[in-house]
Amino acid sequence: MHPDVRSGKRSEEEIITEFMETFERHHAMMAEGKGGLGDGHVSLEEFQEYYNNISCNIENDSYFDLMISNAWNLEGGNNPASLPYAGTAKKVAIVNARDAYR
Repeated sequence: MHPDVRSGKRSEEEIITEFMETFERHHAMMAEGKGGLGDGHVSLEEFQEYYNNISCNIENDSYFDLMISNAWNLEGGNNPASLPYAGTAKKVAIVNARDAYR
C-alpha cells in the first residue's frame, strides 16, 4: 500500500529493504560492534532498540501503545482499558511469532 509502489515509482522489494534498513542502521549506530548491518533480518534487539528510542519522543504512553498496535495491526490498540503498558511485551511476542512463520 506504499504510495511509491502503488504509483510504480519503486518496487515493493525496494520499500521493504528500506524499511528493514531503518531498524538495522539505528541499531548499528546505538550498539557499535554488536552485529552486522544489512543482514536482512530485524532481530528482537533491533526492534526493541528502535522503538525504545521512538517511545522517548512520545509524551503519552497510551498514545505510544495505540501507535504500535495500529502500526503492526495488533489487537487491543483501540481498547482504552488495555492502556497504558498493557500487553506491550505480549505485542512484541506476537510480532516475533508472526515473523517466525514468514
